[in-house]
Amino acid sequence: MGKQIFKIIFLMIIALGVASGIYVEVSRNNAKKQEVKQVEDLFLSLQHKEAQIAKFYTYGDSFNIEGSLDGISKENLENVKLVVTDGKNEFAYDVETKLDNKLLMFETAQINKAVELDKLNAGNYYVFLRVKMNNNVNARYYTFENISVYPNIEYYTVTRNNANNKIEIGFFKKELKDSECNYLSLKITPANEVECYDFVIDSGHGGTDKGETLNGYSEANITLDYAKDLKIKLEELGLKVKLTRDDENTDSFNSTNMYNDNGRITIACESKAKYMLSFHVNNGANGLSGLEIYAPTKSNLDFAKLMANKIVETGANSYSNNSGYRKADGVFVWNFTNQVIKQFENTAFKKGYEPYNITTDTPYQYTIREVGGIATNAYADGRNASFGANRYYNSNLGIECYQIELGYIKTDLEKMLYNREAYITGLTESIKEYLNL
Repeated sequence: MGKQIFKIIFLMIIALGVASGIYVEVSRNNAKKQEVKQVEDLFLSLQHKEAQIAKFYTYGDSFNIEGSLDGISKENLENVKLVVTDGKNEFAYDVETKLDNKLLMFETAQINKAVELDKLNAGNYYVFLRVKMNNNVNARYYTFENISVYPNIEYYTVTRNNANNKIEIGFFKKELKDSECNYLSLKITPANEVECYDFVIDSGHGGTDKGETLNGYSEANITLDYAKDLKIKLEELGLKVKLTRDDENTDSFNSTNMYNDNGRITIACESKAKYMLSFHVNNGANGLSGLEIYAPTKSNLDFAKLMANKIVETGANSYSNNSGYRKADGVFVWNFTNQVIKQFENTAFKKGYEPYNITTDTPYQYTIREVGGIATNAYADGRNASFGANRYYNSNLGIECYQIELGYIKTDLEKMLYNREAYITGLTESIKEYLNL
């Protein structure tokens, strides 16, 4: 009798397990059907007209877009947002707009604080332009057509817990009931053990190019020591780090080969990193001293400010007393001026090549400019034979780069030599806080 009861209970447990499995599977299928229906309903509610995309790119961990939409009345326009949605949740982002004869031109304002990719969970997302007119109760949603020359993007998020997400950013076509539309999507999936990096650490100069020198010390050697120490600390945080220059390749560099196959810019761009820190040392003429962190043009300066403040808090150095290009304590943005642009044009005419498309929004430091691709107006395409060609100058996968001038060699040499640990601590703590590690 006892054996029969045990057998009955065992069979009931199996039956319950099967029923539970069937219930879970049915629930999943229903949820999937509901998700598909939500997406279909979403597309059916869109405007038939499409916004046209002239540029799209990643910079740091942000996705940026630039384009236009025809037929918008200035008198009725209330606001415009870039929207990312999975059919259930909607995330809205600010864009800058300009209207010219009913042509609405739009672009994400800050290149490193647009659609923050690392904050999105795994799943399928769609990107739309949301336009609210003050004579309509509901906003209008528009899909995007890619009229640019740029390819779809494969992006990897910052490493957390030894894992990354892969984000496939691309334009596709979708069949609707009576028509077809172009659309932009973000497909986010887990991607473990991928060959990608979070940070590139660059040591200024190297090889025959010593940079600034004083009393037997050189900028090239000082910055290399900093890069190696910071790499160790960031790897302890679980980040993947690439050096552009180390003990193995440092002798191969000079002042003009940064774009060669194994040049510092090429090494950085091939890493597919999100961030780059480039160490340098200033000269120290005219009584200048202190720390300077140079940030990209059109960028949110929060990261640069955090790094500068943390370094000063550790006692490594003080904020620079330089007032040129200063945006905050220790933070600077150095762009081309009209005068320098004219000088570059004159050089081009003398050497017989077409002048570069440089504007007053173009970063002056090549380390910041050339690893950012189209986000930072990189331009070294080889027309000036003195420097060769940056094969990534037209890339839509940009690295968010900061140039860290550790100090002035004539006034801060001892601080740079003996306070290295404090510098590295400040940088490590700022990165940990900024990325919420």
